[in-house]
Amino acid sequence: MHRRVGVLLFAAGWGANHFSTLLVVYRRDLGLPAAALGILFGAYALGLVPGLILAGRASDRWGRRALVLPASAVALAGSAILAFGTRGFGVLLVGRLVYGLGMGAVMSPGSVWLQELSPPGSGPRRATLALSAGFGLGPVVAGAIAELAPAPMLVPYVVCGLVMVLALAGVRGVPETALHGRAPRARIRAADLGVLVELLPIAPWAFGVVSVTLAILPGLMRPLVARPVLYSGFVIFVSLAAGALVQPFVRRLGRAADLLGLGVGALGIALGAHAVAIASPALVFAVAPLVGLSYGVVMTAGLAEVAGRVPAQARGTAVGIYYVLTYLGFALPFLHAKLARKWGDHETLLMTATVAAACLVLRALVKLRSRRGAGSPRK
Repeated sequence: MHRRVGVLLFAAGWGANHFSTLLVVYRRDLGLPAAALGILFGAYALGLVPGLILAGRASDRWGRRALVLPASAVALAGSAILAFGTRGFGVLLVGRLVYGLGMGAVMSPGSVWLQELSPPGSGPRRATLALSAGFGLGPVVAGAIAELAPAPMLVPYVVCGLVMVLALAGVRGVPETALHGRAPRARIRAADLGVLVELLPIAPWAFGVVSVTLAILPGLMRPLVARPVLYSGFVIFVSLAAGALVQPFVRRLGRAADLLGLGVGALGIALGAHAVAIASPALVFAVAPLVGLSYGVVMTAGLAEVAGRVPAQARGTAVGIYYVLTYLGFALPFLHAKLARKWGDHETLLMTATVAAACLVLRALVKLRSRRGAGSPRK
């Protein structure tokens, strides 16, 4: 049963991220500037916020299945709106917001649903793996379709829509897993919020780091490659494939997994700055696995920490808030576009790597303080 939910998360991730490859198409065919593309990239995350928080909390009360099925239909509607993107920026913006809203309401309770259907300890990895596979495969397929097939702003959404319809049909028979059904609303405790506060220095970098190859570097390298859409798709695929492949090994890294993950990500961003400085599209393929590994490790380690420290009756809410924190990183391409006008792309990427390293140090200090507090004897 967990595989069917995993396929739905895969399909939802496909629909969320194949848009990243199509950014190159919108820039080429619609003439949209980098800042507008950054807004479209981040608008999805803006739609996610209410979906993640409200759906996660509602699923703790009403059940996972009751939220995931209608939310999938909302995401499908958002994808249908995006299929009319030839009409301009406004249509694309509405489509991204609607898809984000539906995706958020699928992602949070869907991840918890899959975890509750899985053997103990394997749920966080399976949830992240399913999403990562969709995030990674979608851009490659969309890139190939947009580069080789007619109607590059329409056909990718038709293919994605068919995948989502089949996935949605597959979960109709999967049972509910919430133990308390229509129980009184669970209140998240101060201690649970404390777990999320401790993750704040590092959680936004889960998507922030990988957005460097999802949205920033492919656009900068576009004038230097013959097939920019296909190039973008493969860069994104390499990034997220690395993120998916590393996830089974995250538990072996121990308590320092998230720190190691962000350290690799900061290195990847710095290497990306060098790729821009020497105008090397090939070097981006060395950046991609570094930021992808960072994404996979940080995301999985954070989900595992939430699952291990937050009780089941409030876990849907906590997972939703955690995902909101991770998706704050989707604002990075827009911020980069704005700052790069003044400082340049190379310098802005170097500054981003420096900020990531500073957040790593802050997270290490928070973990050290938390560990000392847990080990202190009670009076």
